[in-house]
Amino acid sequence: MHFLDYIFLLRPTILIPGWIFLLLGYYRAGGGMFRVTPLFVLGFVIYTMIMGAGYIVNQIADIETDRINNKLFILPRELISVKAAYVEVIILIVVAFALSFFFSSVYRVFLLLSFILGLLYSVKPAKFKGRPFLDLVSNAFGYGFLAFAVGWLTIKDFSLNTFIYSIPYILAVGAVFVNTTVLDIKGDKETGEITTGVYLGERKALLLALVLVVGSLASSVVLSDFVCLPCAAIASIFFFWAYRVKNKTQKLSSSEEETLQSIKGERAVLVSVRFSVPLLAIAVCIIYPWFLILLLLVFLLSRFYYKKRFNFVYPRI
Repeated sequence: MHFLDYIFLLRPTILIPGWIFLLLGYYRAGGGMFRVTPLFVLGFVIYTMIMGAGYIVNQIADIETDRINNKLFILPRELISVKAAYVEVIILIVVAFALSFFFSSVYRVFLLLSFILGLLYSVKPAKFKGRPFLDLVSNAFGYGFLAFAVGWLTIKDFSLNTFIYSIPYILAVGAVFVNTTVLDIKGDKETGEITTGVYLGERKALLLALVLVVGSLASSVVLSDFVCLPCAAIASIFFFWAYRVKNKTQKLSSSEEETLQSIKGERAVLVSVRFSVPLLAIAVCIIYPWFLILLLLVFLLSRFYYKKRFNFVYPRI
């Protein structure tokens, strides 16, 4: 079980978004359906190590907050010491960059950028996650472009097309992220975090998210991206509904009606996030069925580990 502590310190469940965009980048670069090359598998492992190292550093930075909130138990409960966690980070980075010499120097640059952005997002004094628009750009750029580009670079050289073909995904990630900040406005205000949602307020933030998801749909059409296109089309319906329901709240005169409408609005925003996020994952599983097996494995092992180690049911469906 002690060995599993080191594995789950990497936070496998939140590695999944990075994996999705890595695979999408590989696919858009010409990787083809149903199969991956041995070189891509190596790139997949390398990027997993880089992402995991970043997530460990983030947990070290937030250890006191997590202890207070009784979250992410491994470091707060000292199952692994901070010193040992730093050692794991160093090992992951050294091994990842050693293996990266099978790829181009540009590939290594993108690995480095991904790790640096992860640090800037969560670690003081930068801490982009508490700064309006920097939080949005970090997520959209980090997943939609950097992870996408790393997947692309496992099979094809970097070019302007690498960025152009990532545009639908940059906008899609940005849209979902903005709506997550709307859901967290109350808690973020209490902790002094000035996120994009807090800065803009609910109505403007939801409008921004709607514009971004429609932009993702439009760019998918222009770029003939038939993976992102149906996902963005479905998501646009949820995002429009969330914006419309929340917008109606401010036009009500009765405080009781406003409260009821606000609850409906919050549910609509939650639906826009929870139903939109899995769409690209489902699309990737159709292109690469083995990815579904990996997702199930992560889910089942995580359920076993957290139940056995902490008597805690995680992740939930």
